[in-house]
Amino acid sequence: MPVSRPETPTHAGATIRHHRKRKGLTLTDVANALGVSAATVSRWERGRELIPFQRREEIADALGLEPARLLEPGPVVLPAEDRRLLEAYHSLPPGDRAAIRELVGLRRASVERASC
Repeated sequence: MPVSRPETPTHAGATIRHHRKRKGLTLTDVANALGVSAATVSRWERGRELIPFQRREEIADALGLEPARLLEPGPVVLPAEDRRLLEAYHSLPPGDRAAIRELVGLRRASVERASC
């Protein structure tokens, strides 16, 4: 039975998705240009499947990019609700922010990292 892998977009996957959408291309458009299935392109974008190194130049060509651009971090786009949450968090006094970090377990992680 295959093991389910969590979705963790790679920089290249996020970049592919960003430029594909920016150019108004569908998964099928990119897949047809590359001779793969739309599901394969989707798995690359979502980090569910590694992008074969030899395919990177073809992908870049299909998107009109320099191949090196696929290795750059893609832009981070936060939904409006997430932006509001972050703004509210950063507007809190430091003690309140520390309490929230402790509540969600971030304080423990930062202490563990500091001791390495």
